[in-house]
Amino acid sequence: MIQIAPVATDRWPAACVVSVTGGWLRRFRWLYAPRAADFGFALRTTIAALLALVIALWMEMDDPQWAAMTTWIVAQNSRGQSMSKARWRLLGTVCGAVAGVALIAAMPQSSWLFFPVLAVWVGICCGFATFLRNFHSYALVLMAFTSGLIALNAANDPRDVFAIALSRSTYIFLGILCESGLASVFAPNLADVAHREITRRVAATVGQAAQALTGMMAGHDAGFLRSRTLLGSVFSISDQIEFSEVEMQHRTHAGDHARAALAAVAVVMSRGLGLAARIREAGAVPPAFTNPLTMAKALFSDMQAQMAGPDPVAAVPGLRARIRMLGAECRQQLVNDIIAVSGPAPMDAAGSRTHLDGYILNASLGVLLVRLDAALVHLAATQAAPAHDHFHFSTPPWRDRTDAWHNGVRSAGAVLMGGLVWEVTGWPDGATFAMFVVVTCSRFAAHENPVQDSLGFLRGAVWAVVVAALLTFVVLPRQAVWETLVASLFVPMMVGGLALRDARTVGTAAPYNNFLPFMVYPGNQSRLDELTFFNTNSAVVLGIWCSVLVFRLVLPFDQDAERWRMRRQMVGDLRRIARAATIPDTGAWVNTLTARFARLVRHSATMSDAQTNAYLDGVLAAMTVGLNLIRLRRMLDRGGLPPDARQAVERTVAGFAAWRGQPPVALAHKAAEALACVRARVAGEGNLSRRLDLGWSAAYLEILVRELVAHARFFDITHRFHVPPDSRSIRPGIPAATSRSRP
Repeated sequence: MIQIAPVATDRWPAACVVSVTGGWLRRFRWLYAPRAADFGFALRTTIAALLALVIALWMEMDDPQWAAMTTWIVAQNSRGQSMSKARWRLLGTVCGAVAGVALIAAMPQSSWLFFPVLAVWVGICCGFATFLRNFHSYALVLMAFTSGLIALNAANDPRDVFAIALSRSTYIFLGILCESGLASVFAPNLADVAHREITRRVAATVGQAAQALTGMMAGHDAGFLRSRTLLGSVFSISDQIEFSEVEMQHRTHAGDHARAALAAVAVVMSRGLGLAARIREAGAVPPAFTNPLTMAKALFSDMQAQMAGPDPVAAVPGLRARIRMLGAECRQQLVNDIIAVSGPAPMDAAGSRTHLDGYILNASLGVLLVRLDAALVHLAATQAAPAHDHFHFSTPPWRDRTDAWHNGVRSAGAVLMGGLVWEVTGWPDGATFAMFVVVTCSRFAAHENPVQDSLGFLRGAVWAVVVAALLTFVVLPRQAVWETLVASLFVPMMVGGLALRDARTVGTAAPYNNFLPFMVYPGNQSRLDELTFFNTNSAVVLGIWCSVLVFRLVLPFDQDAERWRMRRQMVGDLRRIARAATIPDTGAWVNTLTARFARLVRHSATMSDAQTNAYLDGVLAAMTVGLNLIRLRRMLDRGGLPPDARQAVERTVAGFAAWRGQPPVALAHKAAEALACVRARVAGEGNLSRRLDLGWSAAYLEILVRELVAHARFFDITHRFHVPPDSRSIRPGIPAATSRSRP
């Protein structure tokens, strides 16, 4: 008979209640126990928004709420972000105002022509915004919805279009001026702080790279995981450096050196992954590589510790000296291997292979050290630039034409739907409805996942309606002076400012802060009545909802389809590497694949661990295949291979040039045949230079075969990629290549 032990029912409910209560309290910690920096941001921005509102009321502006809205829109977490957004917002507003006036002037009484033209204009702006990063794209987006706001406001009376454009620009300028003025008071010595921040970010990245290299050289799985994390964050760090440059007012080239250091770190990580793969392929570590490997582990470990120290730049000279010592050791071992394989005594195939492996590993480590040394040079230059420094470095953004086309079509479709609703229904507030359709679709069309981001925008607008209703019908009717208006708005704005600094609520807090002044609609001679409040704010919410609906129905964002398209693009890029007239640059290839890697990392929250690992391994495999394909083309360009080996390698490159994304079995077989041909020639080749070229070619081909075989399903773009059920035998987080034996 089975006996069930009694349960202490008098205890567990209380424990559960305490646990749930504690969870809720922690969730709202940003409100009742904010950090000092968050409280300062909320206080500063609230004062700036209320100051802009009071000045607009004092100037008798017709829509003073736009000044307060601009202040919240421009305010960002860092001063550089705020300055950059303010600059590009001002530029986008001016250009959008000109475009809005031009639209009304061209089609003053032709609504059925006006809306298609406006839709095309908004679609073009949103499509091209996809090709830009940071607030550069924001300027194009702002051109779109500023022109729409002005044109739709003036649609009923085209004669007022110039006055509307001028007033809208004045609101923007006033809001930016108030936010910038208050922020400058609370941010003294901004340039010096930004300069130190650039150096700190680069030093932290170099330290993380050293930590990942330490793990990879030791064969630890954590090293591969850190390399993934670092590759996924390189572009976000580069974006933050741009904001620090704005804070420094571009007085130095520290930002250019920082971007060059980050690009060098990305190449170092790709070299490290390749070196770790070659160590695995060699099996036992060759004797010639034992001492350099030990020195490298010690160097990377010390570099990690010193980059985390109080003055990482001071450690750069010593680290560079150790890098030169290790490079000299690698070159000495190279000479020893050359002497060994070129001696008069015959050597068997195993001995020749051991020395060639040692040569290749030492040479690979030497190339990695060169790039690591370059990263340290640029790190030091971020703090103390050389004399007459005119260095410039930029990383071109990844341009996805399909994504841009989808964004443009979605935006144009939303504008057409808003115009159609207004024309068909004859809604008195249809202009407001159409305006916020334009605002929302322009604001989120260029986002990677517009549905998810715009839903938070809709939630924030609903919260703004709730709070605005309380203020409009309960608080504001009892007031008659601006002092009490400011006091009434202070607490709701402070709450929104604090919520804006919490990652879990920022998506809702941003539209709440933006729309609250609009929905309250403060004025000098008027108060909102119930009917006007309901009609206006329902038009705002319905306009945002309409845009969300369009994002869901018109070319909806599909992560599986996007990843499939990304795989097709990578295969197409490999084909272009093989057939391009000029040999591509390895740094540009690494930057392109790093951008795709970062995008996959951002979208990995919706995938399982196994699926995420499989995709990230596939991108790293594509990066490795591309790098070794470029190196093979350079080897062919040197002309140092024997005729038969050269023809075998050329057939492999030609196979990549003709590859259309079908299963890579035939391509791997062709590379394996070339590998067998090259290996057969290594032992019998008497010319030392050719023997070394053959050894390098064998290493490149061996990696190609391994990656094509290990990631055959990923490279097969004839169907979508999903992890097979038997993949659970591979531990999550471990690169697939580390769990497979040598092919």
